[in-house]
Amino acid sequence: MENSFLNLCHRVDSCFYLFCFPFLETTRRTRAWMGYYICFCKAAPFVSGLVYSHKFAEYVVVSVLITYFTDTWKEDNLLKAVAIVNVQEGLSTTMVIVMTYISEAHILRLKVIICSTAAYITGLVLLYLSALKLIIQSTEVGLFYMIVVLIAVGKAGGQPILEGYLVDQLRNHEPNPEINEDRVEARRKFWWSIACLSAYVSPWIFFGASWPRKFIYSASLMGAAGLLFLCAIPFYHHSERTGSNLTNVFLVFKAALLKRHLDYPSTHDKFHMNDEILSPHRFIKQNGHQLYLAPQVKFFRWLDKAAIKESSSLSVKEQESEGRLFTVTQVKEIKLLLTMVPMWSTFIGFGLVLSTANTFFTEQGNDMEETVSIYILLLVRYIFRGTMSYLYNLSFSRKIPKAQQNLRQILRIWIGMVLSVFCCSVAWRVEVRRLKIVYKSDLVDKPKDTIPMSNLWLAPQFFLLGLMEGFAIDGLVEFFSNHVSESMVGYGSAINDCVIGIGSFLNGLCVYTFRGWFADTINHSRLDQYYRMLVVVAFINLCYYWWISITIYSKAQ
Repeated sequence: MENSFLNLCHRVDSCFYLFCFPFLETTRRTRAWMGYYICFCKAAPFVSGLVYSHKFAEYVVVSVLITYFTDTWKEDNLLKAVAIVNVQEGLSTTMVIVMTYISEAHILRLKVIICSTAAYITGLVLLYLSALKLIIQSTEVGLFYMIVVLIAVGKAGGQPILEGYLVDQLRNHEPNPEINEDRVEARRKFWWSIACLSAYVSPWIFFGASWPRKFIYSASLMGAAGLLFLCAIPFYHHSERTGSNLTNVFLVFKAALLKRHLDYPSTHDKFHMNDEILSPHRFIKQNGHQLYLAPQVKFFRWLDKAAIKESSSLSVKEQESEGRLFTVTQVKEIKLLLTMVPMWSTFIGFGLVLSTANTFFTEQGNDMEETVSIYILLLVRYIFRGTMSYLYNLSFSRKIPKAQQNLRQILRIWIGMVLSVFCCSVAWRVEVRRLKIVYKSDLVDKPKDTIPMSNLWLAPQFFLLGLMEGFAIDGLVEFFSNHVSESMVGYGSAINDCVIGIGSFLNGLCVYTFRGWFADTINHSRLDQYYRMLVVVAFINLCYYWWISITIYSKAQ
């Protein structure tokens, strides 16, 4: 009887274990995941709140700013609006690298964040006053340039600087002395994703809101987030200024120019090693006797002279202190950065396509039947970019040799370039259809009338726009990290944004060059011709990228 009871208890215990084990295992894994990705440090919510306000303003106001200008101005509005929007986009991206340098070399990140947020709020408030016709009349276009410059400063001091500041806070929360950088980055992505998703969802309540309400709500939200951010200053970790590695780029160029008269040495002892380990991979022998520093960078071999010791009365220490001598490692870091120049050149054309999309896609749907809000179409773009990047990183999370990583990154960017051609092609065909309906319905001279065509026709080009960003731009960030030294990896986002931002200025130049295709309204313009031209440009850029990747990067190790 006792044995039967024990057996029964054992069976009940086994059944309970089998029933509860999946639940217990899931709970254990969930707790482990939360412990790895979620960090409840005091500073993170306040920084994320400020990120949320920046993303909210970008989504609600900046992304559709061209429609405000074309709605506000009555005559000659399109070309003026395009010029102002391109200035804002170009400055906000090219100034990122400047703001990053300032935050590292001159003033703390905290001060840059505060000043840029104040500029952003000022720009939004001025837009609000302009919408009420209190400070700017429709003819005073020059004042709008001042407004978009303020907004550009706010955007430039936003994402990259806030990302770095959030990482500083999360890194300070790590147990000393060991800091798990992968865990810090995972937690940074968690807090950043929460802020971005909240910003993309919350503007739905403003569908159909007037321009003054959009401007003042965005300014008020950013002001409130900024005040909370300031109140939490005692919680922040303030890292000391250590200088910017970008400074070395200028100084190495300067030192090489000062020593341009020197000949390349035939022995490695003429180079400044500074007790570094001598490795045969550091040097390349050319012309039978001359030594060059690896890697070889066309047109920039003369930078090696920055590491050549001069035969003068000055000691090595004195040459270093005067900025005339750098170590082999320091010169190599700069040369590795310069290996990205050919790849960056392919993204100028890509930036032109991207800037055109940012400028004209929303304007196309401005007078179409609003089956869905334009913010839904923008959300499609952001969701597909983020989803594609997440799925790609999830699929290729396994560690592979560097050569295979290089090939995979080249292919990823190539897919993005192909999608840019398709995106321009789809936009071209949709605009052809839109113009046919405009002429058929006799709406050419009625810019305020609604075109009997659903704005859902724009969904495919927004979808392709998000995909091409997810493949090409995020692929460029990964490619950059794989090709430069560790000390330069943190500048990837800033430098890449700066290069792509050149496309905004190029878009403004192209619109001015082909101004015969553009009139006072989009209905009078031949945007279809401009899109068709972009299809050709995108295809040529795709071929150029393929040639660059095969001839320069396919054999990179």
